[in-house]
Amino acid sequence: MPSPDRRPRRLLLIDMGGVFFDYSFLKAIDAWAAAAGQDPQQLRDRWLIDAPFDAFERGEIPPAVYLEHLRHLLAVDLDDEQLAAGWNAIYGTTDPTLLALLAGPEVRGRFDAVVGVSNTNALHAPFWRELYREDLPVLDAVHCSHEIGATKPGTAFFDHVAAAHGARRKDLVLVDDIAVVTDAATALGIRAHTYQDPAALAAFLDTLDTAKDRS
Repeated sequence: MPSPDRRPRRLLLIDMGGVFFDYSFLKAIDAWAAAAGQDPQQLRDRWLIDAPFDAFERGEIPPAVYLEHLRHLLAVDLDDEQLAAGWNAIYGTTDPTLLALLAGPEVRGRFDAVVGVSNTNALHAPFWRELYREDLPVLDAVHCSHEIGATKPGTAFFDHVAAAHGARRKDLVLVDDIAVVTDAATALGIRAHTYQDPAALAAFLDTLDTAKDRS
């Protein structure tokens, strides 16, 4: 058995939007529609997760460039402040039961660190870091795609997180609300759970071995 200072580190990766906190992008659409005096359905029909969106989440373009693209995509006469306000109108609540689970022995007895992971951008991340500032300390660290330059479920994203914590990819356990992401992570050799609620997550954790000092 490896000595304690050389044993593999096991990390629990918690997706931020959809697991750590609730969100609905429809709130952004509704906010933009109200500000522009337009029908929300028209904006929903125009909205796309497109190449500029993906580039923004990888940190490849600055907020002003993405907001200009968004203005043309939605065909709205809104300034950057109005667009950013709608962009950040999506957030909901955290779940006290999940927070207690992440801080409790079911998690801390199995993992060396609990790490937030997020596909996000330079407008969203500062906003939710402030909004959830009282809850974020339950996480040991948070890694954001726009800071890494890669998005999950790409190999580069997970390998960056693993290296940052001295872990191996096979010692990561991912919790994400999107099945496509958890399936892709599984294909990379990462144990993954598609999140529904804290009870189902606790049951999943019970299927893992409990020893943090395994080889």
